Amino acid sequence: MPGKLSLASLSGRSSASSIDSATGEVRHSTRSSFDRSHYEQKRPSTSGKCSGAKSSSRRSQTRVELDIESPPLVLHGNASNSSGALLSGRLKLVVTEACVQIDGVRMALLAKVSTKKPVSSHCPGCASKTNELNVWNFWTEGALLRNGTHDYPFSYLLQGHLPATTHSSLGSVEYYLAATATTLTGDEIKYEHPIKIQRALHPGPERTSVRIFPPTSLTASIVLPSVLHPIGEFPIQFRLEGLVQMQKQTRWKLRKVNWRIEEHSAMISPACPRHSAKLGGEGKGVLHEDIHTIGGNEMKSGWKTDFGQGSGKIEMDFQVTIRPQSNLSCDVESPCGLSIAHNLIVELIVAEEHCPNKSSRVVTPTGAARVLRMQFKSIVTERGGLGISWDEEQPPMYGDVPESPPTYSQIRDYDLTNGDLEGLYGN
Repeated sequence: MPGKLSLASLSGRSSASSIDSATGEVRHSTRSSFDRSHYEQKRPSTSGKCSGAKSSSRRSQTRVELDIESPPLVLHGNASNSSGALLSGRLKLVVTEACVQIDGVRMALLAKVSTKKPVSSHCPGCASKTNELNVWNFWTEGALLRNGTHDYPFSYLLQGHLPATTHSSLGSVEYYLAATATTLTGDEIKYEHPIKIQRALHPGPERTSVRIFPPTSLTASIVLPSVLHPIGEFPIQFRLEGLVQMQKQTRWKLRKVNWRIEEHSAMISPACPRHSAKLGGEGKGVLHEDIHTIGGNEMKSGWKTDFGQGSGKIEMDFQVTIRPQSNLSCDVESPCGLSIAHNLIVELIVAEEHCPNKSSRVVTPTGAARVLRMQFKSIVTERGGLGISWDEEQPPMYGDVPESPPTYSQIRDYDLTNGDLEGLYGN
């Protein structure tokens, strides 16, 4: 089932373990076993002999490299209607010796979910879970590779429901390619390459919201953008009406406007089978939540006030933006237990004044004040660029070619050698 993450081993060992090598680092370890049950995709020729081969026990200097040829992996649309993203590239084996005997090459696309507050702080099983999304077995039998670069293409369609790469204050979701080349002597040459997956929601029409603040007669209407992006400024328009109360001979005056964007993070930390007894059984976890501000501002001017028209109104336009150093994460709703959402909060501080009539310039503060607080759910997403998913980039199929130009319904032959021009041009 997508989203259910479990520990998986890439090297075929009997006990599950996580890979701890850094990106681009070549590691050598003694192979305990190699899984030959996977089907063979590509295997180089084993014919010929290597004159430079030696029987020494030194480890091979062959290294593994990866070239990603696909464009940035962007999932367009939400998880329910996204068509996914196409990952393609080439796995390279760089042989620096005269030749080397390779027993098998295997590569896996892994998804790793980590929590920063595990049930047991010193347990790797509680701290992270790794799942294999896809496996490539380029060959599973011994092959002799000579000096040079040997590359093998690969491709995979990432499903649209996958959560984007996320690093938050409570947990993380990351993807990487882990390749393992096994020599005839049992050494394993390993390489890891991180894969960044993003999700982009296309902007829609602007949202208009109306808020009423009883027991006063104040009414606020605000126009918001449909989505927010980590970089850029976004316009906000608001109008406050119902300022003048003729019966009480009072009016409300705007003193200050505050706005901020809050990020709400939640992470369920599951327990491994060894520590599940702490939570009362398997399948249970601990919920952790965190709220922090990723942008905000305070304004004491910049709006227009009109007490003479109707019941009075205040109009204001301002820009909201996210701080570049706020360490934000885009909206995520993952079945692995990590969820991130954002809220835009706007606060208006108004003070009441006594005014005998609308045109009077002598006002007296009554000492009453109110904080008008409005909260709106905001979606923070990456920019979609051209906004074209992989399935819309392909050329039209044969069935999509439009019909040919219309044919003539009637064709007549004319003999122009006899001067029969009347039939051609008509009478």
